[in-house]
Amino acid sequence: MKIEPVGRGILLPPVSGEEKDGGREEAAEKVEKARRAVEQERLEIMDRHHENLRKSAETYEKFVKKKLLENEIEKRRLQNTEFLEKSIEESEVRREAQAQRRD
Repeated sequence: MKIEPVGRGILLPPVSGEEKDGGREEAAEKVEKARRAVEQERLEIMDRHHENLRKSAETYEKFVKKKLLENEIEKRRLQNTEFLEKSIEESEVRREAQAQRRD
């Protein structure tokens, strides 16, 4: 028993030359339009990517500046603390020296 595929027995009307060319032109236009759309989407994706990179760089720069400022503030606090301790020691030495002179 032989089975024939569906639609094989139906004959389609012949396509004229103008319709063939018109179909090819339409297909070429559709392909070109699709290519332009894909290229546009690719450019938009790259723009978003570059914008994200720029924002990340700005955020990182702000973070680094903040860390540097925090380190500088801590360094100055330590210097102030050392200076105050030294000043207190010097004033105590002066007081003792003045007390000894009075006696």
